[in-house]
Amino acid sequence: MGLWHLPLFFWKGNPMSSYPFQIWFTGTVALSMIYTWLYNSTEGSLFVVTLFHVFTNTFGVLLPGVSVVVLSLLYVLFALLLVAVFGKENLARYGRVRAG
Repeated sequence: MGLWHLPLFFWKGNPMSSYPFQIWFTGTVALSMIYTWLYNSTEGSLFVVTLFHVFTNTFGVLLPGVSVVVLSLLYVLFALLLVAVFGKENLARYGRVRAG
């Protein structure tokens, strides 16, 4: 999910070490949902997911004064919008496997 980035919170001098952990974690969970939806919706294209990851990282760096709290809130709202529009049952590419 985002555990790969966790050590950056303990690395002094890294910008992520100044972020509130709860805000970062919430945004990471929301982004994970978005990445999963993108992956499933593009028939497993890691290229599209990678481009989106680069876009979100670049967006946060290029716009001066963008708050981590605001970005996390936007990610959460977008993830909730995906669930509202597609329904939780339709976020996966494959249908549910039911025990028979």
